[in-house]
Amino acid sequence: MNKAILEFINYTNNYHGYGNMIDLKVKHTFRVMRLCEKLASNLNLNDEEIYIAKLIGLLHDIGRFEQWKKYQTFRDLISIDHADFGIKILKKDNYIREYITDDKHDDIIFKSIKYHNKYRLPKNLTKQEKKFIKIIRDADKIDILFLYTIRDLEVELDEELSEYVYESLLNREDVDRKKLGTKTDLLAVSLGFIFDINYKESIEYLKDKEYVDTIIDIYKKETNNKKLKRQLEEIRKEINKYIEERLTC
Repeated sequence: MNKAILEFINYTNNYHGYGNMIDLKVKHTFRVMRLCEKLASNLNLNDEEIYIAKLIGLLHDIGRFEQWKKYQTFRDLISIDHADFGIKILKKDNYIREYITDDKHDDIIFKSIKYHNKYRLPKNLTKQEKKFIKIIRDADKIDILFLYTIRDLEVELDEELSEYVYESLLNREDVDRKKLGTKTDLLAVSLGFIFDINYKESIEYLKDKEYVDTIIDIYKKETNNKKLKRQLEEIRKEINKYIEERLTC
C-alpha cells in the first residue's frame, strides 16, 4: 500500500501547478481511502479485501486531475465523466500495475471506479462487485457531505428548491443532477446522498458527525428566503426520521 500511495503522490505532483483545487482533491482522496478502510474493517472483510477497498479509495478520483487540467471544472455534466476517464488513465500502458502487481482484482477495481459516481447501478453486478462498489460510493458521499460543512457557498441562496428536488428529498430519493432547476438545487443535491447510502455503518458515521444538520443550518443561515427555510426544515425532519429508521431496522 505504501508503494501505491507513493505512486499516487508522484502522479498528482504533476498537477500542483494548476491551482488549489488539485490539493483539495488530493486531500479528499486520502480521506476517502481511509473511510474505505474503516468501512471494510467494520464490515469484517478479510485483510486482502480491506486492501482492495483501500486501493479503490485511493484511485477512485484519479481522473479528476486531468479533468481539471483540461476543463478547469469538476462538473462532469459540462466536461467529462471523471470515473470513466480515470479507468482510461489506469488502463493506458497498463498504468494500474504501478499500484498493484497482479491483475486478479482488476475487474472489481475498474468496476468500482466506474460506478462510484453513477446515479444508478446496473443490475448485472455480482455480489462481490456490489460489495466494493457500495463501499466506495458510501465513502465518497460521506466525504462530500463533510466538504459541504466547511466549503464556501458557490451560489446565492435566494431561490427556493424546485418542485422536483423538494419532492425527491421528501420522498427519500437521491437527486438526479440532470434534472436540477434552480441554483439552490445544486447545493441540495448533497442532502439526497443520505438516501443512497448503503451500509448501516455509514449511516451511523453520518449521524455521529451530524453532517446533514450542519449543512441545513448553514443553508438556513445564508438565505432570507422564508419558503426555502421551511423547505429545509421539512427535509431535515424527513432525513433524521429516515436515519433513525435505518439504524433501528
